[in-house]
Amino acid sequence: MKKTIMTILCAGTMSALAGQWEKPAWIPREKGLYRSQIHRGGGKASRPDNSLETFLWCWGLGFAPEADARLTKDGVAIAMHDGTLKRIGRGITDKLAKTPIKDLTWEEIRDVDTGSYLGAEYGTTRLATMEAVFAAMKGRPERLLYVDEKGAPPELIAELAEKFGVIEQIYYTSSKWQLIPRWRKIAPKGRSMVWLGNFPKNNEPASIAKTEAFVQQRLDEMAAVGFDGIDQVQIHVRTDLTKEDPFCPSTPFLKRAVELLHKHGVSAQTVTWTEGTNADVHKKLWDIGFDHFTSDYPEFFAEFAKTIR
Repeated sequence: MKKTIMTILCAGTMSALAGQWEKPAWIPREKGLYRSQIHRGGGKASRPDNSLETFLWCWGLGFAPEADARLTKDGVAIAMHDGTLKRIGRGITDKLAKTPIKDLTWEEIRDVDTGSYLGAEYGTTRLATMEAVFAAMKGRPERLLYVDEKGAPPELIAELAEKFGVIEQIYYTSSKWQLIPRWRKIAPKGRSMVWLGNFPKNNEPASIAKTEAFVQQRLDEMAAVGFDGIDQVQIHVRTDLTKEDPFCPSTPFLKRAVELLHKHGVSAQTVTWTEGTNADVHKKLWDIGFDHFTSDYPEFFAEFAKTIR
């Protein structure tokens, strides 16, 4: 695998020199351009996590699923959120369930039932390789995918995406914004998103101040390099409807953050995990200026999207 990654590094560098990536001007959202990302492809319980069947279902709803890209012991890139099979694996030994994916080979896990945890009707679900997911996207430019790095390096993701001609459909995603210029260098035609993960326990002033300081620091770091290679930034928002301002970070802070992103040609995405099926809350976030959402509730979003298209 090291040889393969080195090859793509060299090829990516040559490609970057041949045609440098240029940040497109941010285009104000318009009705008909609404798009949502679905967390782990199927949300909390709609469909089995990160499965190819779930991705196909999600694309059918018109949304962009998220795939969490991990590596097995023998270097196979797979779509899987958790570090072990403990939560979603069925019909396996306790030892296999607790062993980290990075310490298991593809052969050891390829036939594990990873769907029955949501019901017997999903008993045929198996883990998907990223190669299989990209193959399902080939020739279907409308099928976008957020690839959240969970150990699979950008070089390998770029190599596999190029193999199937889907690099322009990929958002390479990470909380580590420093990875994005690296991704952009080897995949100038790819897309990217940085997510600012922060999960305050309440919406009290101290939590709001801490959360805003965290987000502001990351925004300042990215702004210092002109949001180099970054297409999209996701801001996590905690919602408490008992408060006059229900959001943490606060509404004024979110408005300033969205304005900063748009100024730099970056689209703004948000996710609220405490009011994930509240249409009024999402309308408020939309009115703040966010361009896209992430959701754990795809069926809800299929209906909500109709109200702002």
